Amino acid sequence: MDDPTTIPNTHRFFVDPVWLRGDEILIDDPSLLHQWTRVLRLTAGDRVLLLDGKGMAAVVQFTAIDRRRAQGYVLTRCHAGGELAVVIDLYLALIRPERFEWALQKAVELGARRIIPVAFARSLSGDRIDTHRLMRWQRIATEAAEQSGRGRLPEVSAPQPFSAAVVAGGRADLALMLDEQAEHHLRDIVTSPTSLRQIAIISGPEGGIDPRERRAAIDHGFVAVSLGPRILRAETAPLAALAMLQYALHI
Repeated sequence: MDDPTTIPNTHRFFVDPVWLRGDEILIDDPSLLHQWTRVLRLTAGDRVLLLDGKGMAAVVQFTAIDRRRAQGYVLTRCHAGGELAVVIDLYLALIRPERFEWALQKAVELGARRIIPVAFARSLSGDRIDTHRLMRWQRIATEAAEQSGRGRLPEVSAPQPFSAAVVAGGRADLALMLDEQAEHHLRDIVTSPTSLRQIAIISGPEGGIDPRERRAAIDHGFVAVSLGPRILRAETAPLAALAMLQYALHI
């Protein structure tokens, strides 16, 4: 049998791992059922790829499905694939909501494992981040992960102040601060892929990184890196960095 994670037109969905414990499945999640019955028009006999969000997947064939529940059985189980060999944590500045959400979506497509929103001194977004907003961000990440063939469910954390972000990010094997004023290019820093297990990237807001924040990040182990001679938007820079890292590390 072909690898089920690479078969074209196989619909992929992250589900609660509890639903995949046995060989028979019963799912009553209203959101999934709406998508399956109303949007995709799935019926008995159709197959989907269900992912537990932790790296495993199961091909499930429906035996019955309606608006209230879906029943089926597991045909095969496999590793979900689709993940980078290195865990990348992206500390993403809180910027204008529509731009932040676009950057979040693309960062997931490019392989970021965790996205941590960060409030910088010059962050323009002063909106209160409530539970509804956090749920929306996680939904964007989930849909992007399903669309791009990810095997693990990326985590979007609650926003952190800059002071907490640099402490947490500085513990990574390699911590990078994107800074147009940096002397070194990212490609000059990333030279040893075999020893890296976790990389942290911190990317600033539209107004740039405050000099005091720059010093604090360096004090906590971050290396300031440039992405080239051009000045990129706050939502573009982290995506360029993710792409460059994958090329440099061959991942």
